[in-house]
Amino acid sequence: MQNIEIQTTQNVSIEYPVASVGDRVIAALIDLVIEFGYLIAMIFIYIWLLDATDGSQFYFPVAYFIILFLPFFFYHLLCEIFLNGQSFGKKIMKMRVVKLDGSQAGISSFFLRWIIAPIDIHFTYGSVALITILINGKGQRLGDLAANTTVVKLKATAKLEDTILHTTPVNYEVKFSQVNTLSDKDMGIIREVLALKFKQPDTLMYEMILHKTKQTLEKKMGVSSNMHPLSFLDTVLKDYNYLMSTL
Repeated sequence: MQNIEIQTTQNVSIEYPVASVGDRVIAALIDLVIEFGYLIAMIFIYIWLLDATDGSQFYFPVAYFIILFLPFFFYHLLCEIFLNGQSFGKKIMKMRVVKLDGSQAGISSFFLRWIIAPIDIHFTYGSVALITILINGKGQRLGDLAANTTVVKLKATAKLEDTILHTTPVNYEVKFSQVNTLSDKDMGIIREVLALKFKQPDTLMYEMILHKTKQTLEKKMGVSSNMHPLSFLDTVLKDYNYLMSTL
């Protein structure tokens, strides 16, 4: 799986796995099923309205018909705006639209992706989007290139019991003896930060919290580590628990 590095506004580099073409196709198919399910339901409602009025007030059902069909045409735009860069298909496949510059994707970005979709997806049966994604190397179709966005995979890399509830073995080797400068309050903060991951927070925001927590602990402990913030916090917690159990 390809990875992409995103530089946040806090000058923190975050690496994400780019959503694969297969995942994006599956997400698109799920969205298509939802869209056409809604469309079929609206057709039945439209027929029922025609029968109910005997066609005598045809213009009212037509107006109602047009209003009900608006969500179908604006499906992806509305979903990405109100679901923070996700359609229902992307949500099921654990994917999200993000900005490459690390800023929060907004309405203008989602609009650009939506307005260009007919060119690289609908009118060309997705061929232009597929070719662009494969050539680009950053998981971007034409709409993404215009909006400076891409689609990344949101996937938990650890289980709860592997972090907060994981007990250290008897022969555990402490990596940061400087943890003795930390307090129980510091450990409480680490546990809260680690636990936050399993509440499915915003990925960019959570990565920022991880980096800030790591930087604060490094400064307090007087150490510097190249470990990923999640691994660093987990290690510090294990080191502290082990040292406290040996006292």
